[in-house]
Amino acid sequence: MPPGAATAFVNRVRSRLGRIHRSMAPPPVQILEASLSMLDHRVLVALCAADIPDLLNGPMEIDDLAERSATDPEMLERLLRFAATRGWVRIDRRGRARPTHTTAFLRTNHPGGWRAWVDFAAGHEVTAAVEALTATTTVDPFDLANGAPFFEWMAEHPLRWASFDAAMAAGARLHGLALATTLDWSTVSTVCDVGGGTGVLLATLLDLQADLDGTVLDLPAVAERSVDHPRLSAVAGDMFEEIPAGFDVYLLVAVVHDWGDEEAARILRRIREASHPGGRVVVVEQGREALPQPGLATSTDVLMAALTGGGKERTIDELTELGTNVGLTLDEVQRLPSANHAIVFRY
Repeated sequence: MPPGAATAFVNRVRSRLGRIHRSMAPPPVQILEASLSMLDHRVLVALCAADIPDLLNGPMEIDDLAERSATDPEMLERLLRFAATRGWVRIDRRGRARPTHTTAFLRTNHPGGWRAWVDFAAGHEVTAAVEALTATTTVDPFDLANGAPFFEWMAEHPLRWASFDAAMAAGARLHGLALATTLDWSTVSTVCDVGGGTGVLLATLLDLQADLDGTVLDLPAVAERSVDHPRLSAVAGDMFEEIPAGFDVYLLVAVVHDWGDEEAARILRRIREASHPGGRVVVVEQGREALPQPGLATSTDVLMAALTGGGKERTIDELTELGTNVGLTLDEVQRLPSANHAIVFRY
């Protein structure tokens, strides 16, 4: 994986080029482009539903691809032309569809598992929550649209929870690689991943750090689906009530942004109570910029507003304050190759 600084530099360049690109368009064009951006999601979902990424292994005539995918050739061509402008596929000079690197990541058998994000985002409960988001929202949009808060609703819909788990696992593999190659694990024997889902992140970390033993803590319905690994155990519990004690390192990866300040502080307080002197608490979040920047943190901040009753992306200073307010001491902040930050506290 590239160094975290290299990832940050590339993202800054992309951000600046994106602002230049948008500023060159007159206001009516900017308004139309923003209004039609909903098509990105729908076209990506439609192509994946037709198994186009799996079928497109090389240059193919669109008529042949339509026959193999049981789709309408004219409609498929229109969707593929749109997809080509986004880099998901390519249309060559002969009018044939060709795969790109992104096409490969959208295949169901890609080891990264990123196709799961398309499947999760296509869920009616997600799109309904986004539609319920307004500037005057005072009630959890997900709850308003679906009749229950996000995690309660997921517990009652196991197929959709499995889709959510798969989407989280894609990011978890990336986080596991980034943490394994960036942080110093030489003095660590045990690690607990709090709210770590099915344990994919922890299993990835353990594969790369052979001297570690790990435990993942999550709700009972999630813990019972944990991945199989010889040095990983799963504990069912509620991170708001009690955290397993005595681990050298506690991980909170993309968990804090799910909750409001009061709930996030309560989780960190429970971890501090479980930690032994000298233990580390590693909070991994994107780290929202103080000034708005194009990028995932800006988008996921609004997504958290739609899916949770108080979750949000925070700046590094805000995340640091959450930790220090519950008695943790900031040790270091590391940029990760995944474009996130690891805020490392000690107790």
